[in-house]
Amino acid sequence: MARDLLAQDSVDATLRRISESATELVEGCDAAGILVLSGVKVQTLAPTSQLVVDSDQLQERRNAWGEGPASTPPEQRAASGLLYRRPHRSPAAMARLHTQGP
Repeated sequence: MARDLLAQDSVDATLRRISESATELVEGCDAAGILVLSGVKVQTLAPTSQLVVDSDQLQERRNAWGEGPASTPPEQRAASGLLYRRPHRSPAAMARLHTQGP
């Protein structure tokens, strides 16, 4: 995988390849993307599906409400083990996934 990533000709291509690799290599991963946080704002890079963008937008709304793992400062996330637990799944996002698929 490292050689594959080094062979990419741009940062965007590298990020796309990372997202694509996640769906190819991680069992049960149907969609992937790169979530960039800036305060409570999110940016989605290299999404493999609109579901990823929608999920990230939902995370941004939850951040604004002071909820979700991304609303917790990084040092607290690491100290609490939050980075290693499965995040809470939004009922709306889960309903959309089951209705429309990834």
